[in-house]
Amino acid sequence: MKRESRLWLLAAGAVAMVVAVVVLVFGYNRPPDFPDMYADGGPSISGTFAYLEYGPEDCVWVFDVATDDARELYCDNWAWPESWDDDGNLRVHAGNGHEQVLIVDPATGDIVGTTDPWDGPPPGDEGGPPPEEVPILRSRSNDGRVTLTHGTGPDAVTVVDIEAPRNYSFYAYGLTDDGNHAWVYDSEDRVLVAALDGESEPWLVTDGVSDPIWR
Repeated sequence: MKRESRLWLLAAGAVAMVVAVVVLVFGYNRPPDFPDMYADGGPSISGTFAYLEYGPEDCVWVFDVATDDARELYCDNWAWPESWDDDGNLRVHAGNGHEQVLIVDPATGDIVGTTDPWDGPPPGDEGGPPPEEVPILRSRSNDGRVTLTHGTGPDAVTVVDIEAPRNYSFYAYGLTDDGNHAWVYDSEDRVLVAALDGESEPWLVTDGVSDPIWR
């Protein structure tokens, strides 16, 4: 065997060994796939969430879950959706060096008001922090398995229980408007929904989103 061939085989063997070590230590498999809620006959769910899309400008979008409709709401060189107010308007934090919070009507995109980001009393000035509440939903990612549970104690229900890569997790989650489903934002920038009874797998609502906040 020529010297070049031996060197090539040694190099290939070294690469294979490195790949094997990476797979054993970190795990390597595709993130879980989920059926599309709209194309694959998923549940009918109402609700709206806002999310951020990065680009030359940061753009805030709103997504209507019932109709699978996404609309661009506001763009700036530095912006993100902050929260929903009691009137159903979206608070958008905007500006770089001249920060302000815009109050945006999600139906029209009109700016109906502005506030200072620092308006309001400092934390603790209204009787201290709120009492701790037992979380309704809990997520856990451990050694290639990700779970989401609803409730506590003996009545807790496992809503989601899936095998996944070790770097896969649920970033944020909450309850949908109907109170029968959980929404999830996962580490693949997808929004999912899952029935709280745990009887079905999660459904994909949309992907390619950042920092969604459900109304």
